[in-house]
Amino acid sequence: MKKQIQVFTSDPANNRIILSISGKVLNFAKIAPKYARLVGKSGTDIQKKITITREKAYPFKITKAKARSGKDIAFTIEEFSNEGVDGYILTIENKREATGRYADTLTLMTDSPVKSALRVPVYGQIIAADPRPASAPGQKNATGG
Repeated sequence: MKKQIQVFTSDPANNRIILSISGKVLNFAKIAPKYARLVGKSGTDIQKKITITREKAYPFKITKAKARSGKDIAFTIEEFSNEGVDGYILTIENKREATGRYADTLTLMTDSPVKSALRVPVYGQIIAADPRPASAPGQKNATGG
């Protein structure tokens, strides 16, 4: 990664200096996808699985997880290990029945001094379920009406 910044000075000979910094950025963990988007019809099962993969250079354990609000979502975390790759599967599920949008954030606390918390944004959009088809004129519905 490379970043530049301009510094303005009161020195007439060097009134503008460009500073550059570059280096390799190491990830603490890979989170895929980076956020959960829960979109669907009211009354249906809406969930998203997010994979959190540990980087070998930064081993950690998730010690606690909490939602900022938690009103519209439920979540579970399962640890996995597969052929030298390990981490967690975070499953986020919609609990909201009412139509509309919502947002929340999951905070995953770690035991690492390098990064004490991981954050996963959650966005939800619940749309109205399909209305039941009306009975054709002259036909009785199942309740006899």
